Amino acid sequence: MNAVIAFPAMKPELKPNMSAAEREELHAATLLEERRRLDEDLQVLRAREANLRDYETHLRALQGQIESSTPTVPSIVRAGGPGFPARAASGAPVENEAALSAAWEKLHRARELMEAEQAHLRDDRLNLKETAAVLKRREDALALREARLMEREEQLAVATASFTESLKATPSAMARFTQAPFAMAKSVFGGGNKHQ
Repeated sequence: MNAVIAFPAMKPELKPNMSAAEREELHAATLLEERRRLDEDLQVLRAREANLRDYETHLRALQGQIESSTPTVPSIVRAGGPGFPARAASGAPVENEAALSAAWEKLHRARELMEAEQAHLRDDRLNLKETAAVLKRREDALALREARLMEREEQLAVATASFTESLKATPSAMARFTQAPFAMAKSVFGGGNKHQ
């Protein structure tokens, strides 16, 4: 609603070899152009003013309807809480303008405090979201490391089991050295001979 009307900067054209009549004509044309712009802006402002007056009349009519349809409420309740003066029953403005302005200042201050708290709350939510995202990434990385560790432990267990089985299957050098004479005697004397 509060649009700024920008006027273009005037840039008169200067011609060094202009006669006085040409200069007057140029000056008159510039003035006519400025007058035309001012008239257009004035028409726009008048239309806006008429629109605002119509809107004000509409709002006053609505306020009258609201006040006429509102049941009678004690002045303490209509005051809107502590610190806000109530309207008189006749609908006349409050007699004490200082109290009214103080109440408005309190309202504006409370609004500022609420907006500041909302900003802090919004920042806290964003920080919590970021922290949750970081924790989720760490949790995923830890789960991946744990899965890799379990896989390595399984591979190690399989390797250890196969190694111990291979050790059991092949006797050690000492066992072979001590068992060799008995095996030779068995083969020579025929213990375990199937030909008998």
